[in-house]
Amino acid sequence: MNLFKKISEAIRGSEDFSDIKSSTIRDILNGNILTKKFFQKQYGLLIMIAVLTFLYVDNRFYCETQLAHEIDLKKKILDVKYESLTISAELMEISRESNVLKKVNESGLNLIQSSAQPIVIEDSIPQK
Repeated sequence: MNLFKKISEAIRGSEDFSDIKSSTIRDILNGNILTKKFFQKQYGLLIMIAVLTFLYVDNRFYCETQLAHEIDLKKKILDVKYESLTISAELMEISRESNVLKKVNESGLNLIQSSAQPIVIEDSIPQK
């Protein structure tokens, strides 16, 4: 708190605030306060504050846009995931042995099921 008092006293000691104290609400509203000597010295600071405010608002808008885009993409990913699961389940249902035999019989193909077990061919080349 002591540091704040020293800074405020240094600012008050070096500046003349009499023209600002004599300003009225009307001067503030119509912009005449910006013609006072104190504000003329601070134009660079005021411009910098305006630019930083503009950049802050722009950054906020950009972040909100990116966040909305991310949420939209997450919804699309979830939809595609569910669609993939549905297709996978349908494929498993179609490829079951009982369903394959049923389809063969319905289509009129005179195929019979082999009674011998399948032969497993092993690869003699080791995989890396």
